[in-house]
Amino acid sequence: MQAQGAVALRKGEEFLLNEMYVSVQGESSLVGLPTVFVRLYACNLRCHWCDSMYAVEGGEFTKVHVDDVVRRIRELAGGPEGIRNVCWTGGEPLLQGESIAAAIRRLPETLVHSFETDGEVDLRAFDALVSDERDSGRLRYVMDVKCPGSGMKAERAYANLGLLREQDEVKFVLQNRDDYEFAKRVLASYGTKAQTVLFSPVVAAHKVSNGLESSRLAEWILEDRLPVRLQVQLHKLIWPGRDRGI
Repeated sequence: MQAQGAVALRKGEEFLLNEMYVSVQGESSLVGLPTVFVRLYACNLRCHWCDSMYAVEGGEFTKVHVDDVVRRIRELAGGPEGIRNVCWTGGEPLLQGESIAAAIRRLPETLVHSFETDGEVDLRAFDALVSDERDSGRLRYVMDVKCPGSGMKAERAYANLGLLREQDEVKFVLQNRDDYEFAKRVLASYGTKAQTVLFSPVVAAHKVSNGLESSRLAEWILEDRLPVRLQVQLHKLIWPGRDRGI
């Protein structure tokens, strides 16, 4: 791996790549589906509960040409009758939006691409690069709105909510009741066309020693009759104790 500061990235031609692998999608409305994961390096935020800090800081990446990533996605997908879903994650993948757009243009149109994005990157810039693909419905965002428990502040996310489309999803990662009430206020105050809203309990990771019990979050949702989806991380139930490649 190379040190982050020593690398000048050619936008649209190269990636800072942390890892690529095949697994079962553990989150979003695509949960349970075999998926090719492309985890890119670097992030604009530092969430207290981040469970992938190895893709945020520490220099764990390789500089890889777009064509090499495209080739590897094709190999991992297994051909036209194989895996149809690709998840771009990180870190924050949209920091490398130009290279992602270049890769998508070289991949089969049968693939569906989802983006685990933190909500604090302006979606308009990436939308402009992939306008045809967005219009076709093949590209979907799973966009966080950062709750207070993350240690970060939601700012750009509010404008991004208005840019989401029906196929997109909104996610709130909740550490406590304060986060839950914050998420309710956001949903009541800001409009979005996204059809899926995910409430995900924090698990112990990074600077958080105790997570939120999923049963407690379920009780809150049921008490308030909220039209949201409780999301637990399926991959961590399947492979407990594993941090990478899942």
